[in-house]
Amino acid sequence: MNTLVPLAPLTNRANTVENAFWYAGTLMKVLVDGEQTNGRFAQIDVTTRPGAEPPLHTHTREDEAIYLLEGSIRFTIGEHVFIAKAGDYVLMPKGIPHTFQVLTETARTILTISPAGFENFFRHPSQAKPAQMPVLPPAPQGPPSAEAIQVAKMLAQEFGIEA
Repeated sequence: MNTLVPLAPLTNRANTVENAFWYAGTLMKVLVDGEQTNGRFAQIDVTTRPGAEPPLHTHTREDEAIYLLEGSIRFTIGEHVFIAKAGDYVLMPKGIPHTFQVLTETARTILTISPAGFENFFRHPSQAKPAQMPVLPPAPQGPPSAEAIQVAKMLAQEFGIEA
């Protein structure tokens, strides 16, 4: 029988650089991670822009859910294609291929990952840089290098992501 350790009350400050990092032209602020929730879930405040979207991929371990705070995003989840706007909630179940395209200058979301763990893909030292300020980083100039793509593929495999 699994016994869960009770969770302690928790407050994280999102608008600081302490929990913020830059990943692929995106600002990510960890609100809560798996260490703080006994692996149950993680939540990240994500600000992104066109050009920072992932390729079509499938998670084998976790569900992802996005609550859209600002902007507009076109989602492709399995055979479903739709546009979400501020106030919409989007569930991307594990095992179903998905991707998205940002349709506005920027978009801001709350990303929930359950169970937790995949948040560490984003903040892996080979992928992320500590945010110098809690703002979007400079836009990437051109496509990622062949080396960066290879590292991302290796990490994706490690984290149960199929392309």
